[in-house]
Amino acid sequence: MDPFTHTLIAAGSLFGAYFAGRILYKRSLCRENGDLDQMIAGILDKLEKDGFLAVEKDKDGDKELIPISEIVAKALREAYQKK
Repeated sequence: MDPFTHTLIAAGSLFGAYFAGRILYKRSLCRENGDLDQMIAGILDKLEKDGFLAVEKDKDGDKELIPISEIVAKALREAYQKK
């Protein structure tokens, strides 16, 4: 197989996979039923449960992410107060 034919086959396969992915994504119910939002919420809940993410609930019950800088500052204040 010469390099030109190999390049055409490889590029054609890549384009075919790209367009097949686009078609399958558009057909999926991810966009229409809000499943994507549920998947993202599930991932964030799992990260929170495992301790990789810090959140606090506001008065409405919505979760708000806490910046790492606040967590570090609080830990440093608590460490200096114990001394």
